[in-house]
Amino acid sequence: MLTADLASVCLRTCSMSNIDEVVKDMSSVVGDLVVYLESSGQPEAYAFFMQAQDRLKGVDDEEQLLEFFLLLSMTAFQGFCMDPFATMMADRVLEHAQHVAHTFSADDNIVH
Repeated sequence: MLTADLASVCLRTCSMSNIDEVVKDMSSVVGDLVVYLESSGQPEAYAFFMQAQDRLKGVDDEEQLLEFFLLLSMTAFQGFCMDPFATMMADRVLEHAQHVAHTFSADDNIVH
């Protein structure tokens, strides 16, 4: 899951081009989920992820990206139920966000 460390990591390392790339990548996976939730009649989950999608569309700086990630981190506490396919898609969104967080937190000075 996303951690509070994401805040300091993003504020230190995110550049505008990186943010644009994250928004583009995240828009695809969130958009797929939103379309599925709407078509499968899951209104509570649809409303939550539509809010996330709307928030993502407005991201143009580090603080807004952090707010988007924090919103996603609250998915499990929303109290709505999703069918198994929607749950898999939501997990994909969260895994993608986690991957982005790890990418931003990677230290370029470490030699592997």
